[in-house]
Amino acid sequence: MGQALEWAKENKYAGLMLETQDVNVQACRFYAKNGFVIGAVDTMLYSNTPAAGEYAIFWYFKF
Repeated sequence: MGQALEWAKENKYAGLMLETQDVNVQACRFYAKNGFVIGAVDTMLYSNTPAAGEYAIFWYFKF
C-alpha cells in the first residue's frame, strides 16, 4: 500500500480510489486501517449478477 500511495504522489494524483464488495470484510478493514474513507455505496452495481444482494463500496484516500 505504501508503494501505491508513494507512486500516486510522485505522479501528482489527488489520491487513490478503489472499490470492494461489502461482504469482503477483511478488505474493508484493511482499507479503513490504511486511511481510506468510504465515499459512496452502490446498491445496484451487482444487482443483475451472481453477486446480487451485495453492495459496492467505493473507498478514497485523498492527499
